[in-house]
Amino acid sequence: MPRARGDVLGARPPKTPPLIEPARVTWPEAEILADPVKRPAQPTVLVRRRQPLLLGPSGEELIHLEGLTHISLFTGAGGFDLGMEAAGFITLCQHEWDESACATLLANRPRAFRHSALIQGNIKETPTGMILKAANLRTGEPHIVTGGPPCQGFSRAGRRRLDDLRNTLVYDFLRVVNEAKPKFFIMENVPGFVSFNQNKFMEAFLKAAYDCFYELVYGIVNAVEYHVPQDRCRFICMGTRRDLYECDGVLGSLPKPECFGRRDLHLLHATEGLSAFAGERELLTHAPGIRYFPDRPVLVPPAPTHGVFNEGRSGAFISFYRKLRAEEPDRIVTGPKHQED
Repeated sequence: MPRARGDVLGARPPKTPPLIEPARVTWPEAEILADPVKRPAQPTVLVRRRQPLLLGPSGEELIHLEGLTHISLFTGAGGFDLGMEAAGFITLCQHEWDESACATLLANRPRAFRHSALIQGNIKETPTGMILKAANLRTGEPHIVTGGPPCQGFSRAGRRRLDDLRNTLVYDFLRVVNEAKPKFFIMENVPGFVSFNQNKFMEAFLKAAYDCFYELVYGIVNAVEYHVPQDRCRFICMGTRRDLYECDGVLGSLPKPECFGRRDLHLLHATEGLSAFAGERELLTHAPGIRYFPDRPVLVPPAPTHGVFNEGRSGAFISFYRKLRAEEPDRIVTGPKHQED
């Protein structure tokens, strides 16, 4: 291609502007204080919640929120938080390290996360008190804390090294949970989290979470079984604060599947009302959660089987790379078949 007049051979092209420019808009619930940076030297509040006009005697917030309080760690682009807000929660604080992810979170305000503060920084250097202060909450007041710590060190698509420092971030998630003391927490990761280091890492994580005064339910779920047209399996661990369980009998669990493949639907319809097939029906419709007990062997969730929506839990494993039918969900392809999470 001929060069334009004035071009210098070997000169670098001018830098293109970022794809997403944080919108400098104002809204009543919060305000943008700063733009995200590449590598923040220290945790920085990018979005600050506006203090309400009416405060209680201890400085507590006296304001009506149309939902239960939610704190988000390892927020990313905010997909988990959108799901929480769609379920009726109000996100009050988000914490993220990546510059592009923070720019995305800013660009989507105030259409989403209009009540939420935003902190950019290394979670290892961010004190829990800073997160609670940004959310205008005290210890024990958050209803739920959620987060998906980095999964690259656990994924079968990576090298799965035991000395990968990213793997230790799950314990920083637990640190915030232990110090903030929410009623519930949800931690999400790839299925490779279960088998990492011959299941020993998952067992150590569950023990540490249980010692934080939480009853645990964990398992592997597939998004395609919950009205999402995508074959994506994830490890989920949900904790319920022990005083809620012991005093009120509350124990959160993982949801039962809501969508089934044609073979499963045929089996469910054909055996309806037949007690002889009660076991098979329970196997197809049971919730995937496993209860953790510290004095019993840790049960390992079954490995995910892609294609369960169409071939069924009762069916054989299907070819991952075959042509999809029109009614089949999309799949996540990142490498060879054994590296699919």
